[in-house]
Amino acid sequence: MLQLGSKCGEHFSGCCHRRSVAESEGPAREARLEAARVKVGRFDPVDLFLFVRALPLAKRAQRARTVPIPALVTDLHRHRAEFGGYSIDRLSLAAERATARWSAWFGGMNTCLVRSLVLGALLGDRGDVVLNVGFRPGDDPEPGLTGHAWVTVNSKPVGRDGDLAATRYTRVLEVQYRDSVRDGP
Repeated sequence: MLQLGSKCGEHFSGCCHRRSVAESEGPAREARLEAARVKVGRFDPVDLFLFVRALPLAKRAQRARTVPIPALVTDLHRHRAEFGGYSIDRLSLAAERATARWSAWFGGMNTCLVRSLVLGALLGDRGDVVLNVGFRPGDDPEPGLTGHAWVTVNSKPVGRDGDLAATRYTRVLEVQYRDSVRDGP
């Protein structure tokens, strides 16, 4: 049996090379415990739950390259879950994290369109949820058009992408989040 103070060969919980019992107690121990509490305090199980629920939506939203946007919005709306008790900011953060992680882990897109598709699906039935796509002239170094996508709830832009788009982009497409089978035309 390995005891504190012996050489373990590897680090594992409760053991470190040649640490004595006296070193594991007292102020040093309290400092380590406090550091662990701070780390755990940053972890929020609700945010993890929302992230896990948003991740499959981020996977479905990756089809934006091949599926028409209105059909994709309808599909995402069908696969949504009810998140009525959570703030829009918290759902926006979950959408951002899910699309960023999907992109990093599996090489998908982490664009304003994908984030907005996921956020709209997370918002579900919170009133009039609409995906907006707009364009504006490009900046001097890159002439042309610059596109952007954002979500509005009851005609108010929401999330990080919505704040940017409120005044700078001309809206050319609006797609309401609703299930055409259940909600009617």
